[in-house]
Amino acid sequence: MPATPIHFTIAFRQKMASLAQSERRLWLASLAARLRQEPPPAGDIFWQELREVARGCRLSLSESIRAEHGDDVDPAHALALLEVPRERFVRPEDIDRSSDDTPLPLDDEGHSTISAPHAYALMYRVLALSKGDSFVELGTGTGYGAALAAFITGCEVRTFEIDPDLCARAVAALSGVHLVTVVCADAISSSRTWGSARKVCATFAVDRIPRPWLDALPEGGRLVAPVGSDRLTQRMMLFERIGGRIVRSDHGAVRYVRNRSVR
Repeated sequence: MPATPIHFTIAFRQKMASLAQSERRLWLASLAARLRQEPPPAGDIFWQELREVARGCRLSLSESIRAEHGDDVDPAHALALLEVPRERFVRPEDIDRSSDDTPLPLDDEGHSTISAPHAYALMYRVLALSKGDSFVELGTGTGYGAALAAFITGCEVRTFEIDPDLCARAVAALSGVHLVTVVCADAISSSRTWGSARKVCATFAVDRIPRPWLDALPEGGRLVAPVGSDRLTQRMMLFERIGGRIVRSDHGAVRYVRNRSVR
């Protein structure tokens, strides 16, 4: 950790890049420990330091994702994984793990998680999410996926969350991200309010895709969701409307939390 005041400049980022990943992680862990003990006031330089050090810990993330999951990660998606501050969307006790390519719990019961970064890279690659796309997310969590999508598309993102507590946390975490609208509602029955969205993703597993979701897809629209009755059978499925018909394709085994709706 530096002994002199920190100035967040290109030189600082170059210095961060020169550190070993283990050194970056130790620095982030020390900041996370300080945050757990006594959160600094808003506006304190601590918050800028935390953001920059956490970003530094993500420098190798896209490379590790490519090494583990193939070379077809979209450069725009990789940039989003670097620049969107995942540490804002995890629990305080998990900040030192926020740069890891692993899912993290959002509650003590295991009902909700923030997915691993590679899971978003896969989902958005299957969707072919790109700049200018209108996008709807089903299952906000604390808002990380919506923040990534807004960064990639540069357009308004509408995201639905059934849990009021998670809705409140998402609104707070997304403060300043003006492109994202968080709707506290059951995503299963949300399709009438999707507007003209052509790209839709679900971040929770369903036994089968609700028919209204498919009916809401416009021509050329795409919807991706984990489908399966349990974590051992879940598959990442893509549904596209082509020539007025719904065409589906299977994109491999996945593991997501289950749908919490009673519908």
